[in-house]
Amino acid sequence: MVTTDIEDSPDVGLLPRGTFDTHVHVFDPRLGPYAARRAYTPGDAPLSELLSFSRSLSADNESSTLVPVQPSPYKTDCTVMLKSLRDLAKQGKMARGIAVIDVNTVTDQMLEEMHGLGVRGIRLNFQADDKGIHIPSLIAILNESARRIQHLPGWKIQMFVPGWTWDALHGPILALPVPVIADHLGGMSASSKLPEALKSTPLEQPGLKSLVSLAQSCRVVIKVSGLYRMSNDNSTNFADTRPIIEHFAHEAPNQLIWGSDWPHTGDGHNRTASTVLVKEPFRLIDDPGILANMQDWVDDEVWDKMLRQNPKRLFH
Repeated sequence: MVTTDIEDSPDVGLLPRGTFDTHVHVFDPRLGPYAARRAYTPGDAPLSELLSFSRSLSADNESSTLVPVQPSPYKTDCTVMLKSLRDLAKQGKMARGIAVIDVNTVTDQMLEEMHGLGVRGIRLNFQADDKGIHIPSLIAILNESARRIQHLPGWKIQMFVPGWTWDALHGPILALPVPVIADHLGGMSASSKLPEALKSTPLEQPGLKSLVSLAQSCRVVIKVSGLYRMSNDNSTNFADTRPIIEHFAHEAPNQLIWGSDWPHTGDGHNRTASTVLVKEPFRLIDDPGILANMQDWVDDEVWDKMLRQNPKRLFH
C-alpha cells in the first residue's frame, strides 16, 4: 500500500488537464514475479493506486497521461509494465511505456510488439547498478541500444547516470541515431548533496554544461523528476534544486518534461543481502508541495511546456 503525506500541501500544486506524468512505476506481484537477483523487494503499487495518485494531483480529478517506466526489481521482464499499458488502453487512456531489454536476446519482433502496446523507448539505469561507471562500456551499451531501436518510430534511450558522465557522453550522444532522455535532473546534485567546494556554485558541477549543450542541440530531453534523489533538503521539499531547475528552464525550455517518480522508492542505502526479500517501504513525499515549488520557479509558459507541450511531442 502506498501512502503520501499531502495534508499540509498548498492547493496550487495541482496539474492542468493534458499533463503527462512521464515517470511512474507499477509494482504488482500478482501480475508477474520480481527477478530472482533483484536488489530489493518493493511494496505493492498496483495500477489502481497509481491512477488514484494521479487523480489526486489533478485540478479536474482526471489522471495524467502516464508513462510507466520498467523498474529495476523486474530486470528485463516487462510483463507487468506491458500489462499496465494494456489495462490503460482498455480504460480508454492513452499511455506510453519505457522498457528495459537485453539487447543480446531481444528480437525485432518483440520490440515491434512492445511498440504496438505503446512502448516508446528503453531505459539504461547506471545509478541503480551501484557498480561504478566504466565510460567505454557505457558508450558501447549506448551505441548498441541505439542500433537495436533506431528503426522504431519515436523511440528514445532513457538514462539515469551520474551527472559527471555527460562530459564524456557529449560526443557519443551527438552521434546517436536516436534522442536521449536524462532521468532525474540528469543526475545533477543539489547543494545539499554536493561537496563543500561546490555547495555555493551548483551550476559549476561536472557534466552540467555538457548536459545543457546536448539539450540545446535537441539531442537530450531533461526530465525534472526524483528531486529527493538529488537533494537531502527534505524540509523545504528539496528547494535547493531550484538553481538547477531554473537554469534548465532558461537554457532549454523546449527540452524539459516532468515525472512524479511515483511510488517513490528508497535510495538503497540500507539494503543488504539479508533484506532483499523484505518489502521495502516507499518514501513519504509531498508531491503537491514539490509541484508548488516548481511552479513558482518557472514562468507559466515553461510550466505548460514541461507538463504538456514537450511530452506530447516526445511521446506521440
